Amino acid sequence: MEGRLTKKISQPWIQILLLLGFCFAFYFFALDRWELRKPDEIRYAQVAREIVKGGDWVSLHLYGQPYLEKPPLFFWLIALSSYLWQGFTSFSARFPSAFFGTLTVLIIFFMGKNLYDSRTGFLSGLVLGTSFLFARYSTRVHIDATLTFFTTASLFCFLQWHRLRKQTPGRRTDILRLSIYGFYVAMGLATLTKGPVGFLLPLLVSLVYLMTQKDWKGIKEMRILPGMLLLLAIALSWYIPAVFKGGPSYLYETLFRRTVGYYSEGWMHAKPIYFYLGNFSADFLPWMLFLPGAMVYGYSKGCYGKRREFLFLLTWFIVIFLFFSFSKTKRDLYLLPLYPVASLMVGKLWGDFTLNQIRPFRREWISLPLHGFMGLALVGGVMIFWLVSKDFPSYSFYTLPVTCLLVGGSIGMLVLYRFKRYGPIFFLILGMTAIGFFYTENFLFHWDHRFTSASFIFHEIGKEIGLINPF
Repeated sequence: MEGRLTKKISQPWIQILLLLGFCFAFYFFALDRWELRKPDEIRYAQVAREIVKGGDWVSLHLYGQPYLEKPPLFFWLIALSSYLWQGFTSFSARFPSAFFGTLTVLIIFFMGKNLYDSRTGFLSGLVLGTSFLFARYSTRVHIDATLTFFTTASLFCFLQWHRLRKQTPGRRTDILRLSIYGFYVAMGLATLTKGPVGFLLPLLVSLVYLMTQKDWKGIKEMRILPGMLLLLAIALSWYIPAVFKGGPSYLYETLFRRTVGYYSEGWMHAKPIYFYLGNFSADFLPWMLFLPGAMVYGYSKGCYGKRREFLFLLTWFIVIFLFFSFSKTKRDLYLLPLYPVASLMVGKLWGDFTLNQIRPFRREWISLPLHGFMGLALVGGVMIFWLVSKDFPSYSFYTLPVTCLLVGGSIGMLVLYRFKRYGPIFFLILGMTAIGFFYTENFLFHWDHRFTSASFIFHEIGKEIGLINPF
């Protein structure tokens, strides 16, 4: 029976349906469970509401004042979502993030399938979908899940173009042209989402990769001039009307001061250069435990025939990590475009591990972090319940499911490991992560929504300036 089930799950169309079902349950189910939280969710939703209320889709406003922080695409999407779901609600405001988070999971599936196989794509999609930070911002009114989709889509198009070009040298097919121009279109939409970082990240990754391969001919064939003109046409379709209405100062504020200034001068959220070393390690748990092994495995004998593909993933990871590490302004969500490629690496490692295809590779790279995760889950589950029972006894009942999940899961993994059932171990980790995140985000911490949301403040502001509170 297990063999028949495995055979069915190995079919790509089944894997796509499973990923869609997982994202629907994990991302969309509880979007309206809590009110919009301050400060970003309230602010972004209000900017979109004033687009609809005032009918001005060019100049953004917040409480009647010009809003110069971000380009408009994400706010347009929230406004369109309000039409789709017939009003401004917490669900309609969060819907674009969940939608594009789901699309990013599907892109990673197809990227993993094209680079390696559908099993790798499927596992990579599940890893990405349950990554703590990615899951959080795919269920929040935040720009970065949408930005991550467009940057990932851009790099996916580039990779498709590069692979097809190598397979059919000298040919100019419609698919080749569609892929390379899709690379620039996605960058243009990313620029409309969050400014210059939208095209800088994919462009840097692609150029650095081709240079490391000494593929100078590939750089010439990238159609950089017409591609950049296409990118500019998409970006300027908003920037020109916005500057026409707001004047040159509007361009300076939105394009330079709010982007270049944040990066180089760090007016807000200034952190040291090593900030992301610890921050990313914590936010990518539990899969971070397996990322070092995945990077080593990519250059092992077991992946010898796929080293060129892995080099692209490694370039993607290093370029984006260094780009944001050198920025003066640092926030955990800025690294969100890094999560898809990290998930691909981990998905490849676990895909081969569950099939016992990593014999030339030292299993300690997996077994040691796996046992470390078991120990952390066991100790953490007990400590959480003990500390809460000691300091907050009235909430001990609500932490009991978390304790049972961590303790029971760690014991279950230990038993499965003894019997070398590596596939079920992966899905047990996946289930623990998904259930733990879903429960803590939507139930355990739901009691504090009065403090984390700002609807009561928003209501008072609305009364003062004549706006009706939509939330």
